Amino acid sequence: MEESNELNLAIDVLMLAGFILLQSGAEIHRVEDTMVRIARSQGIENANVLAIPAAIFFSIDHTNISRMKRIVNPVHDMQKVCQVNQVSRSLTARKINLEQALQELSHIKQQPLPYTQLQTILAAALAAPFFTIMFGGNLLDAIAAIFATLLSFPFSLLVDRLIRIEFVSKFAGALAFSLFSLLLAKYSNLSINPNMINAGAVMPFVPGIAFTNAVRDLMTNHLNTGMTKIFQTLLVILSLGAGTAVALLIVR
Repeated sequence: MEESNELNLAIDVLMLAGFILLQSGAEIHRVEDTMVRIARSQGIENANVLAIPAAIFFSIDHTNISRMKRIVNPVHDMQKVCQVNQVSRSLTARKINLEQALQELSHIKQQPLPYTQLQTILAAALAAPFFTIMFGGNLLDAIAAIFATLLSFPFSLLVDRLIRIEFVSKFAGALAFSLFSLLLAKYSNLSINPNMINAGAVMPFVPGIAFTNAVRDLMTNHLNTGMTKIFQTLLVILSLGAGTAVALLIVR
């Protein structure tokens, strides 16, 4: 396929599709496979794609054509992942052309997150007490977990907005709910177990999607990316433990 406006348009489409997927938390195998499928559907047979958590690289053998796209501040938005997959399927099946695909992908990129921060906070507060009960806590522990989450989750979001370092924001959240549960148990006569409260309040902070994607990357032989993501999730888990430990030192 000669370098032309059509070729540049095809590369723009596949780069945008890969960018949205990686930015939205898709696993590396899905990103690379989608980009390669789009390239082959447009007659680009010798395409090379390399995706890592921080960037996407694309080139074509025996040409001077290469592209790179930096990924900044990724978020988990499975709705966008599904929408990009649908655009990719429609394009490879010849149901839409490149111009339509680029227009749809540009629209997907501009979409805000499907849930507001308030909805996210309420969902976290709703989930936390059920984890507390599942781990063996009583009804009072579950109610306390709701208030602990309502305190710590917004505080973590605020710290993340100010500092933009995930480990620090998770540490702040763990410190907040741990202090709440320990102080409540120490200075009230309620029959509560701070460990059960913490067990429920910590669950909304656990990076489950990131860890699942890391395992899937390892299973598809993306060893470097998989290990990188696993270390990232382990650092987040370590920050949660550190926040809880600091709270114990403060109270005791």
